[in-house]
Amino acid sequence: MNQDRKLTFGKYKGQEVKHIILTHIGYIMWCFENLSWFKLTEEEQASYDAVAIMIKKEGLQMTFPVETMYKHVKNREALDKLKTPFFLNGGHTACRAEDKGTPICKSVKKYASRSVTHSYTNTANIATGILHSMNKEIDSACLDWDSDEDIFGGLDDIISY
Repeated sequence: MNQDRKLTFGKYKGQEVKHIILTHIGYIMWCFENLSWFKLTEEEQASYDAVAIMIKKEGLQMTFPVETMYKHVKNREALDKLKTPFFLNGGHTACRAEDKGTPICKSVKKYASRSVTHSYTNTANIATGILHSMNKEIDSACLDWDSDEDIFGGLDDIISY
């Protein structure tokens, strides 16, 4: 089993990239926009695409420019058709039951298990809390008037990435 890649810089240094995609997709978008060398693996990109498409499909209001996020979606056909295994279910992001065996849903299942409570034991809810976590991080940064460096981490650690 491959170990998931971890960020080596910034606010989320040491955390797995897929977890950041699920909990703070705005940070990944910032990396795309500001770090010319920043790339996602194929599996990470699939997760990024699925979360971004869910945000568009559900019409979620974000505190960052969603059009910028969409421009980094590689699966343009899925974006055009709004095809994603994720959906909003009672304020939580879930994976449709028919998609629970797909690579995207399987790849995020371990992150959901970190935050799943006893009331979310249904296997269809494998990505519980993504929306809440994303908005919590972004709202906190905006309310604290943090600078980009405070939010996204210093650029001095980037060279080791």
